[in-house]
Amino acid sequence: MKIEYKITEYFEKNHLFEEKKSSGIKIKIDKQTLILEGTSRDLVELADILINVAKIKDSHIHMDDLTLLRKDSDISEIIIENNQ
Repeated sequence: MKIEYKITEYFEKNHLFEEKKSSGIKIKIDKQTLILEGTSRDLVELADILINVAKIKDSHIHMDDLTLLRKDSDISEIIIENNQ
């Protein structure tokens, strides 16, 4: 799936990011709580990914350290599915 980063592009165009590039989402697990940690750019890029998956019925995406997850995350891969 080709991801369209429309929200990210809007933020860039309007100089709404303090960061020049993404540092990646760090996922932590604390007892039974999943914590997503990242910069504003990271979180906006995640929003773009979620919107892209939501637009296409029966689509999915794998996220790992080659896409948006940081290598030091407690989880090394996430699969996001639209099972509509």
